[in-house]
Order: sequence, then C-alpha cells, then structure tokens
Amino acid sequence: MSAAAGWYPDPTGAPAGRWWDGAQWTAHTLAPPVPPRPVDVPTNTVWIWLAIAASTLPLASLLFLDPSGYISAAMWAAHDAEAAFAASVAWMLQCLTVGLVSWVFVGAAILFSWLDWRELRRRGVPLPFHWAWALLALASAGLAVYIIGRTVVLRRRTVAGGWAPLWVWIGTVVLAVIVAISWTMTIVAQMLGSIPIGLTA
Repeated sequence: MSAAAGWYPDPTGAPAGRWWDGAQWTAHTLAPPVPPRPVDVPTNTVWIWLAIAASTLPLASLLFLDPSGYISAAMWAAHDAEAAFAASVAWMLQCLTVGLVSWVFVGAAILFSWLDWRELRRRGVPLPFHWAWALLALASAGLAVYIIGRTVVLRRRTVAGGWAPLWVWIGTVVLAVIVAISWTMTIVAQMLGSIPIGLTA
C-alpha cells in the first residue's frame, strides 16, 4: 500500500521535508525550522543572586554550632552524669535549630529560583531553564542542576549569556566547603584537647 499524502523526510537526504502526494514525490519542499535568534536582554536578576545566597547559607550555619560544652561534659560523663545529660540536650537543641533554619534556606532558594525563572520569561527569554529543577535541592543536591542548566540555556538563547551567576555559585560552594572542613577540624581539635591527661598516657 502507498503511504498517505503528507510531509516526509526528503529521500535525497536534504535537511528538509518533501511532499508525498500519495503516489509520488513532488517538487514541494519544507525548509527546516530556523532556530530563534538569541535575544538581547539582561539575564542577571536579583532573584538568582538571592537563590545562590540561600543555597549556601545552610553550610555556613554550621558556625552557629558550639559543641565545646557537650564535648567537655561527654569526656567527664562518668564524674558528672547530670551535666553530661544537660550538655547533650543543649547540643541536640542546637542541631535541631540549625537543621530547621537550613530547611528554611532551602525553601527560600527554591522560591527565588521560581521568581528568577518568571523574571526571565517576563524579559523575553524563550523557554528559560525550568525552575522545577531547583526542587532537587530537597534531595541535598543544592542548586547545582538549576544553576548549570540555567547557564547552558541562557548561553544558547541570549546575547548576554549567564556566566556570572555560575562562577559566583561555584565560588560560594568552594568557600562553604572550606568553612565546613575548617569547622570539622576545629571540632576534632576540641575533642582531642578535652581528653583527660590520664587517658592520653
């Protein structure tokens, strides 16, 4: 049976469609779609900067934890169980508070990503990278997917591109990791310094 009339890939291999009239190929061709020209609009919004800040603040919130009292009490738990228990409760409350604040920051980063996406659409960017990818921040992925995807799409569809937020985000992540490592090393040093002299001999 012959194929129904319609547009089909050109049998000659040309990057265009050719009309099949139901019996034979015709001279009518369909030009391939022309990709839209990059739009010349600013791509840096206040929302993307706020999203980057909110996404890195959870790591910085580690600085608000002060485990020195808990570490000291834990080392001397056999001598003062009541003080060790009180220090444990205080430490758990600190961790809970910092954890809740971190989740608030994650929620804010997602909200700011949505506002950034909406603003890019308002400025005329065709199909900006969708904000829903920022929801991966809930899975501890941070804004990596949204920031990288946003940069790639803006690079293709705008004249200005969108490199600045990407580099700033990379810098803040590196700084946050350095802060986290420094904090961990400080905690280990405090623990070692709290070990009773008799236990180190």
